[in-house]
Amino acid sequence: MNQRNKLTVLFCLAAVCLAAVGGFYIGRNAGGIPEEKEPAVTEPTELQLLNREAVSHMSDEGKTIYVIGHKSPDSDTVCSAIAYARLLNLLGYTAEPRITMPVNNETKYILEQAGAEIPEILYSAAGETIFLVDHSEYVQAAEDMVDAHIVGIMDHHGVGAVNTGHQIVYEARPIGATATIVWLDYLNYGFEIDKQTAHLLLGAVLSDTSNLTGSTTTEADKKAVSALAEIAGVSDVDGFYRALHEQALSYEGMSDMEIMFSDYKEYEAGNVKYGIGLVSSVKEETSRELAERMKNIAEEAMASRDVDYMFASVGIREGDIKVDYIIPMSEASKELMEQVFPNYDEYDGTSFIFRNGGLGRKTKFVPGLNDFFAAHPHE
Repeated sequence: MNQRNKLTVLFCLAAVCLAAVGGFYIGRNAGGIPEEKEPAVTEPTELQLLNREAVSHMSDEGKTIYVIGHKSPDSDTVCSAIAYARLLNLLGYTAEPRITMPVNNETKYILEQAGAEIPEILYSAAGETIFLVDHSEYVQAAEDMVDAHIVGIMDHHGVGAVNTGHQIVYEARPIGATATIVWLDYLNYGFEIDKQTAHLLLGAVLSDTSNLTGSTTTEADKKAVSALAEIAGVSDVDGFYRALHEQALSYEGMSDMEIMFSDYKEYEAGNVKYGIGLVSSVKEETSRELAERMKNIAEEAMASRDVDYMFASVGIREGDIKVDYIIPMSEASKELMEQVFPNYDEYDGTSFIFRNGGLGRKTKFVPGLNDFFAAHPHE
């Protein structure tokens, strides 16, 4: 009997016990936590058992589920994939994390601090059983994702183009990080989080919320950081964030093209494809320098991707300071910026500069472009 069947039987037994003793039941926590010493086992509640049973019918067809995030993987997409693959294993599935390409310096630092290995690269998703995290767009997904068997999606962005003809697990929340949703699932299913997984999820939440200062940060993200830091044994959360943020700002050994595409996402709306690459900075002088470097590779960058428009966004996220330098990578992209976002603070010949809150990719840039293309679709 496989573990999922055991969980179903367990749920039924628990229901019988509840009826017999007026609200009490017996349950057993699943094992498989990758830790030298497993956390203390606690009995799952009726609600937690129901939550487990509700995800016990994914059509994995007995195959390994590859949990994978988007192209140009960031810390949230990588760490969430690792942590959720572990959770699926606890639920009785066979799951492994995968990435689309090599990780950036920040993610590498978080994995090293947690003592976790970098997942293997999945070069083609064709014919594979897939659970997507941190995205739901084919243009952001691993190669050949349209030919994959997708059994689930977990995301904190808008609804993308991925679709299936069968039932799937779908979790999307307006929240600061996908890692926070993973943390909530561990709670909702009644599984303890081991120290290493907590460390990974902590780094991911801090990264994607800019140390809980981002505009999409919720109370759930704050609670996640507090709980995960305690489990991970991280007493100086701000210090941990500063260290990983320094790594995020480090482009040592990277070419300008590698910098441009280190945190790059593509989108499709109104029959238009466009891409936005995020580049991190700490001050205006550095931002202008990086903007010039991105402008210098604009033609090469456009030629390397099949998109109609492309932008580089050099952003400063230091405390309450949020400034974005938006570099259009083609003349058409420049004209589009002027049409869609005319309320910029300055144009210096290279960048459209947005101060006082910036032009966040997730919160303002992409929604603004998508609304425009929906109203003005290309033929």
